[in-house]
Amino acid sequence: MAALDPVADIRTWSSLNGMSQYTVSHAGRESGEPFANYLFDVSQDGRKIAELSHDYRGDEHWMRLPGGSWVPLSGRIIEGGGPQPLYLSAAGIKAVNNLIG
Repeated sequence: MAALDPVADIRTWSSLNGMSQYTVSHAGRESGEPFANYLFDVSQDGRKIAELSHDYRGDEHWMRLPGGSWVPLSGRIIEGGGPQPLYLSAAGIKAVNNLIG
């Protein structure tokens, strides 16, 4: 039996200061390489609205519209992980709001 990835099984609502609610879910890795970037989907009302990524250490972050080009971001955009639920940081909420207009 394969081990479960605790991050991949976490889905949560993120709400900050009355802003829109987003669901952040782990979407895997870019490749099978040991240090491949982590991928995340951001959904609103059941519809994927953005994709996020960060390097294996969490030092570099990117965002894109589904299927679009990656745009580098400064600052941490996802909080939680491991045993904690995933949610967008304040900077992540602002970046997604700017991306989707």
